[in-house]
Amino acid sequence: MNMTSRDIGPSFLRVGIVAALLLLAGCGKSDKPAEAEKEAAETPGLTLKAEEVASLGITVQPAEAAQFGSHVSGYGVVTALDTIAQADSDFLTAQAAAAQSQAAAARARSLSTGEDAAVSREVAEAAQSKAAADAAALALARRKTEAAFGLRSPWRDAATRQALMQRLAAGTTVLVRVSFPVTGGAAPRNLEVSRMGADSKTWKAHTVWDAPADAAVPGRSFYALVDGSDLAQNERVTAAIPTGAAQAGANIPATALVFGESEAWVYVQTAPRTFLRTKVDISHPMGEGYFVTVIKPGDKIVVGGAGLLLAHEVNPSTEAGD
Repeated sequence: MNMTSRDIGPSFLRVGIVAALLLLAGCGKSDKPAEAEKEAAETPGLTLKAEEVASLGITVQPAEAAQFGSHVSGYGVVTALDTIAQADSDFLTAQAAAAQSQAAAARARSLSTGEDAAVSREVAEAAQSKAAADAAALALARRKTEAAFGLRSPWRDAATRQALMQRLAAGTTVLVRVSFPVTGGAAPRNLEVSRMGADSKTWKAHTVWDAPADAAVPGRSFYALVDGSDLAQNERVTAAIPTGAAQAGANIPATALVFGESEAWVYVQTAPRTFLRTKVDISHPMGEGYFVTVIKPGDKIVVGGAGLLLAHEVNPSTEAGD
């Protein structure tokens, strides 16, 4: 069959257009993975596949807002209840005896005067002597209490003494003696008392006054009443006095920390499957975590699987079971 050039031209033209379209489509498909890989490579942090996130058991949670102020640290001990009760009992006993002997001396004095005196002068003088002795005993009991618990103990006020002693006896309030390596200035308005060890709960004391100096510990000592704690008698504690304005930051749990290169790190989720290892300063413990400023409240931090994530970053062939 003979074909003219007029018949051949349109056919070849159509074939060429189709081939060009297929070639462009193929080039577009091949460029998309390359662009995705390039974008992942340029994104700071470690970008994982969805199955890798699942296999490593990664869980995240928002960082909690927190405040942390500079402070002076010290140590203390919870005062045993029997020490407080004995001192209070001795004072109340001396106070009652002094009041009774004073009344008896006044009565004897009135009965020993006049022509119709009911008691002799000797009896009145003996009552007066007894009153003076009991007054001296009361003064001694007061000085012992002040020597043990300071000149400004809140139970010096008779109106609040009974209620306070009841709280101390019930254990709803404890008396803590703390010492700090500082001198001078007025007693702080408040201070924080924390339990030692892993269960480092913290309570704030709002009733604080000067305590007699502790010969065994250099510095200055204070007494503080702590309400609502579960501290035991004679338990050792740490204490802190705020010395400046609080700084805003975040509280990160200890489970979020990983350690490498002699530093502490936290992984921050910057995209759905991208995690940026961020160096943090853990010099400010707070409860069961740490106060930091490089992490902002609301930032998503890895709290589960952080160790495996670090291992995967260092060695990408690491699997969850390795």
